[in-house]
Amino acid sequence: MAQKRCCISIKVPGLIALFTTLCIIFISFPAMVSCFPRQVFGELLICSDVDSQTFEPVGMGDRYDIRSPQIVAVIKVSGVRGNDRWRFTWRNAETEEVIADSTNIYSVNNSSFIEGYLSNKLLPAEGSDVIAEPGRYTVSHYHNGEFVGSSDFTIEEPEASILGVGFYKNMDNNGNPVQETRDFYQSDEIYAAIKLDYKIEGDIFGIKWFQDEMLLGEEEYIIEKSSYVPGYIIFQLANQDQKPFPVGSYKVRILSPGEAQEEHSFDVLPLEYSEGIFAGKDIYQSEDFGFEVTYPDKWSLDEEDIEAGAKIRFTPDDGIRQIIISMWILKEDYSPSPDGYSDFADDLMEEQKSRKEEEDIEKTESKETIGDLEIFKARYDNIDEEGGGWSMAFSFFKKDSLLLLFMRLTDPVYIEYGEKVTDYMINSINFKE
Repeated sequence: MAQKRCCISIKVPGLIALFTTLCIIFISFPAMVSCFPRQVFGELLICSDVDSQTFEPVGMGDRYDIRSPQIVAVIKVSGVRGNDRWRFTWRNAETEEVIADSTNIYSVNNSSFIEGYLSNKLLPAEGSDVIAEPGRYTVSHYHNGEFVGSSDFTIEEPEASILGVGFYKNMDNNGNPVQETRDFYQSDEIYAAIKLDYKIEGDIFGIKWFQDEMLLGEEEYIIEKSSYVPGYIIFQLANQDQKPFPVGSYKVRILSPGEAQEEHSFDVLPLEYSEGIFAGKDIYQSEDFGFEVTYPDKWSLDEEDIEAGAKIRFTPDDGIRQIIISMWILKEDYSPSPDGYSDFADDLMEEQKSRKEEEDIEKTESKETIGDLEIFKARYDNIDEEGGGWSMAFSFFKKDSLLLLFMRLTDPVYIEYGEKVTDYMINSINFKE
């Protein structure tokens, strides 16, 4: 009786990849022998691999990690013909869903009786690291359509791990964070995103955010449905009063099950000045005094007529830039001479002070030329060691019998921004002939 040993591999496509290997012995019987070998099937075994030489099961067990590279079903067969058909069905025992199903003949090259180990591998789907979702499973073997045997195994529920924490300015149409950064302008939305390898139902994640050690807000997120692909938990950070974050440094503290608390930091920056804020060409016109001036887009304008002339107040509508610019138009009988601009500014400054005693105020003076106008500037700074406080500036210039006075009040971070806005407005003034 001649014997020939060989190994046949069959790759089967599907949602879950399957790979079937049969190590067989082909047996040829003399023509005068009328009896046939008895058909025998061994126990269907579950293992992590097969021996590369003997094809026997290796690492047998009934519990597997969700990231297992493969799960193998192995059965020893004897007395089957090469053109007989085998079938393996992998099924979720809890939902009855068939996750993989494959069938073929034992040998495409020989119809003789054969014996050996038949194995069928369950592999992760292409592009996935997960072999199957956690749960109880059954794999069954069939021969020529007849049930032979089955075996059970379990894929265990994993513990979620944090893959990373980042800060983002926006969200895409799929709900994923985009524009990662640690530097935000005050007008930006701020998202903190926790990237997880898995989302496990019932897990609780939390976040707290601080400026220095002052708690600004906190939020908790409970996962309602498990997911076994990487994904995000996203929190939108906001100030307690829902106003934009003040300029400064911030940190967040991540709270997660089974892991040490993580801290991450980000910075909020003042808005940058751009002449583009004048793109709309919003213009204040005074028919009584014969001039017009351009002011920034989306700034509100309030006008008040007074005996001495008029007061016009310009204020950003975004609630972010802490700037107020007032333009006074003073008739000749009510305006100081150029030599009195400094004293006049001092008097106005005194009126702006609060009733409590102010800290030291630093005054600086300068003269500049904007267009054909000679400008006298006086600035008063009250800034503390932590960078808080305020700055008040006055710009005087005269045209014929009119004195125009621009007063600018800002917080420290928007001093330069406010100065550039004021200078642009002054340069935009157009007097009618």
